[in-house]
Formats: sequence, structure tokens, C-alpha cells
Amino acid sequence: MKNLLVIKSGYPLPLRMPAYREFYRLGWRIVVVDKLQNQSLRFADHVIIHDLENLSDLYNIIINKVGKPDGILTFNDSALVQTAELAELLDLRFLNKEIAKIATNKLLQKQCFDLKGLPNPRWAEITSPNEAIQSLNNWGCMILKPVDRSASAGVSKIENVKDINKAFQNAIKESIIGKVLIEEYIDGPELSVETIFFNGEHKVISITDKITSDGNTFVELGHSTPSRHSKELLEIVKDLAIKACAALDINYGACHTEIKLSKKGPIIIEVNPRLAGDCIVDLVDLSLGINLYKFCGKLAIGESISFDEITPRHNRGAAIKFQPSKKNGILIGAETSIVNYPKWLEELSVIQELNVSMPDIDSNAGRIAYAITTGRNGQEALTNAETALSSISFSYKEERKCVES
Repeated sequence: MKNLLVIKSGYPLPLRMPAYREFYRLGWRIVVVDKLQNQSLRFADHVIIHDLENLSDLYNIIINKVGKPDGILTFNDSALVQTAELAELLDLRFLNKEIAKIATNKLLQKQCFDLKGLPNPRWAEITSPNEAIQSLNNWGCMILKPVDRSASAGVSKIENVKDINKAFQNAIKESIIGKVLIEEYIDGPELSVETIFFNGEHKVISITDKITSDGNTFVELGHSTPSRHSKELLEIVKDLAIKACAALDINYGACHTEIKLSKKGPIIIEVNPRLAGDCIVDLVDLSLGINLYKFCGKLAIGESISFDEITPRHNRGAAIKFQPSKKNGILIGAETSIVNYPKWLEELSVIQELNVSMPDIDSNAGRIAYAITTGRNGQEALTNAETALSSISFSYKEERKCVES
């Protein structure tokens, strides 16, 4: 039996459960390393609670507990570099650690894009709020973000000088290495491009349309595939995504590339050298019949992958829609009016615990329920997801804040 080592469990569980289902279906034993006990770990065959700071100690624990694993992977940007270093210690296939360091640092990414002449927003690193003022005056609107986080954590849209300081402090707090980036705000629809490195080249598997919240923070509220945009435009997007991955010298595994459609054409926002989150992998499977969890798992443990496995088996729409959290609220009830699930409804889940303070609506953590659906195309699937989500009646009570005397 093959041992697959998963670094960080992919919490919250509902959004990564399909990965574990696929790995178990393939008959593998799952070993999960995480620094925190959480519900995802219930589905591991072996659990190792350990941080990723001392990899030599972790290496010894892994060897003593399960022996040398057959493969290694992670779902998390925050663990990519350590996973690459651990893979080197264990002599396992994974992304090169130097490439991982570049790919998880948005500043280094942008330098690579500029070097290759690829379109990306004007940008600058700043070390204080005052350094952003001139750029805001020049650009009119900008994005301020930590250089090394994902899931929209610490990301703010800035239109007024008075908002810079708070956004800067938030980004610094979220950054692991304490660095902040500003970039020109690009107005336009956002796309996600899923690619895999296969037979020595990057291959585009799917393009997804993204819905984000309005306002000064960004929460991803939905995804639908296939994209509604024209074939001609999507061919340009595909080419740009492949060039972006190549600019970072990525030569292993899956990439999740975010691109915006500006008035001047497609613009690269960033590349993430791992499988997409937000159940986009599940949407790809529903839409095309291609299971990227299977691809990445087999790649990790050194099993061969046929061209057949990444060839679409069908072509239909798939979508996910999220319910955002309620500010200063506590969820006390959630009931759906749907009695019999329609054929197009794949999943309808509430992921927020009852009678517990809900998360802030300033990142992708600020979501409390979701629906996954299919349709004849991406737009119909998204409409179905909105219908399913609107069937849930949410009951809230206001959270009482303690006031210090």
C-alpha cells in the first residue's frame, strides 16, 4: 500500500474532503502533518501534530512513525517551501525549493513577469504607509496586500489616502515575512486558469469565472466553469497563463493562475503552484470529468499518468456559490426549503458552527455556507447555485461586544 504524505490538512474539511475520498478510492494510506488538531485529521490513517519550523525533527518523526512515504503534497501556499524542503530530505518528487520560494513571494513573481515582458499591474514594495501615497495619486486606485498570503487575507482596495494606514497595518499583520506590496487596481472580470505540467509542458485544463465581493476587501463568493467569455479571448488567456508559469520556471504539478481582463487585454495577477481551492478542482471534475486530485496524487507517488486521464469526458457547466458571513453576528439556525435534491444540486452545506461568533468578512474565511451545482453551461450552473443557496433560511443574533471599563 502506498503512503501519501499530506503537509497541512487542507482545513476547512468540507472544501478538501473530495481529495481524501479520491486518495482512499485509489487505495493509498494517508499521513497528514499539521501543527493544529482539527476535524480534517479524523480522515487520516496517521496523524503527526508538528509545526514546519524544524524539518530535521519532523523528518525523523515521519521515518520512525511510518517509514519513508511514497509521495508528498500540500494544498497550502503557506506550506509550499517547507514541503519542497521536506521532499528533498525524503528524496521525493516535488517542486524545487528555490522555485517554491519565488512562486510564494508576490514581489519575486512580479520581478519575473517584468523580466519576461509579461503584462501585470504596476507595482511597488513599501515599508511604510506614506510610501503608498504617491502611487495612489498616480494610479487613482490601488491594491495593498501582503507579499506571501493567499485566500485574500490582508488584501485591501484603496481609493482614499485616509485608508492606507489601516490597510498597511492589516497587511503587515497577515504577512509571514512582514512585507507589503502595492499594485495598480485593474478593473475588470477575473478568471482562474488551472494548468498541469504534463510531458514537459504546461497544459490548460480549465478556465473559471470568479465572483468577488464589492468594497475595500475581497472575498471570493463564487466560481463557474466553463468561462462565459469568447473563445478568441480565452485563447489569449491560456497563452498568458502558460507563459506566466514558465516565467517562474515551474516544472512540476498543478498551477492556479489568476488573470484579470482589463480594457487593454488580459493582465496576470499571480500564479499559485498548487491545486486551486474553493472546490474549483471539484468543478473541473463535474464539468469535464478530469480529476486533478487523482493527477497530483499519482504524480506525487510516481505512478504514470496517461493522456486519457486529462482528456475531457464530457462538457457541461459547474459552479459554486458562497454565503458570506454577517458582521458582528452569531448564527443560531440554518434550514433549507429543498426537500428533494434536484439533479443539478451536487452539494449544499453550512460550514459555520451554531452559536459561535462568525468570522469577519475580510477574507475567504468569512463564508458560512456554499452550494455546488451543474448546468448546461457555467452561467446556468451559477444560477442554480444561487437558487440552492437562497433556499437556506439563516437565523442570526447580534454579538454583544465586551466593553472595557
